[in-house]
Amino acid sequence: MTDQNPDFGMQDFVPASAAHEQLLDLFEGAEFKVLGEYCTWSDAYFVLHDESATWGIPGSPQLRAVHVSRDLRERTYQADAAELPLYAMAESWLISRGCPVGAIPTPAVRKGADDATRALEARVREAGSRFALLTSYTDDQRAEPETAVVLRARDPQDPPEFRVLLESYDRWTGTHTLSEGGFATREAAAEWWGAWMEEEAPPLVPPASPARGPVFSSLPVAPPAPAVTWSPGR
Repeated sequence: MTDQNPDFGMQDFVPASAAHEQLLDLFEGAEFKVLGEYCTWSDAYFVLHDESATWGIPGSPQLRAVHVSRDLRERTYQADAAELPLYAMAESWLISRGCPVGAIPTPAVRKGADDATRALEARVREAGSRFALLTSYTDDQRAEPETAVVLRARDPQDPPEFRVLLESYDRWTGTHTLSEGGFATREAAAEWWGAWMEEEAPPLVPPASPARGPVFSSLPVAPPAPAVTWSPGR
């Protein structure tokens, strides 16, 4: 974590519309801290941590990916942003908007604990949009904070249809692990989700052929859903 607030470099630029200015205004509060950034003359890419999220809606994503593009000739700018639950997902969202792979350094507070975690994060970071993000829940009230993410395959011929990513943070080492599980049905994924919400989830079983995934789309994340509301019938 840093104490640095974002500097979007908008001096001498005007917004292309009021909506772009209003969006950046949201991130100028003291609660938004820079985790990673990469800037060129025409574009700025940020991963921000919302320190206020832990006191907001339970389970809400705590990361914000922000892209600002500048028109150097017209001296205008446009801004776009997304709420995302995992750092690698925020990086992937920015990569899809032109940020070079590897351009944003991983901060010390987001270091993977092992090779398996780093390899899985690399696949999330660098791949396309085979999966849609259904929901996520960040639980930082546990002894070891965790974030669970549910994904669904866009192509029914791309099994397993549902996947779960689970990030677990180790307060002692300041590192985290990321694991992946595959579920053939919504019911199976929802059963695991419910058990995880009760802190009784079994270990995730990785998909048989993980080389092509998991990957998530840039669709907005669904609101965080507790076990009683994320049901197979929804």
